[in-house]
Amino acid sequence: MSSCFQEEPKRETTEIQRDQRPTAKQLRDLVEEAAHRVADLKSRAISPNTRHEVTYNYDETLIRYDEAKDKAYVSVTIRWKARKALIAESKHDFEMRGELIIDLGFRPSSYPVVFMPSYANAVTKEVATGDAATSTVTFDLKKK
Repeated sequence: MSSCFQEEPKRETTEIQRDQRPTAKQLRDLVEEAAHRVADLKSRAISPNTRHEVTYNYDETLIRYDEAKDKAYVSVTIRWKARKALIAESKHDFEMRGELIIDLGFRPSSYPVVFMPSYANAVTKEVATGDAATSTVTFDLKKK
């Protein structure tokens, strides 16, 4: 009597093994997830009720990994529009740029992420209340 056992294929994971350099794909996946979250958080903080067409971009070839600090770095640009019917005609294109840093140091269930804005266009600065256009965003990216 024999039985056939088939192993399930292993799922892709963003989790990076401790003391191992992350692969380019792992870094891209983490940056993609973090950039998406930053775009959502920043656009929501500045124009929560009027935002739409939120986009972000970064150059994958410019993702840097510092082995000594175990951190990944990349510049990210965030853009979004406000619904024109709700605000003045000339104030509907928002843009921010900044440095995205992902700490890959050992943590049981997450990677700390920091986004430090370095530029906000005039519309973003004018519409933002308080320090929303210049404040640093921090959050934890859950491991999968």
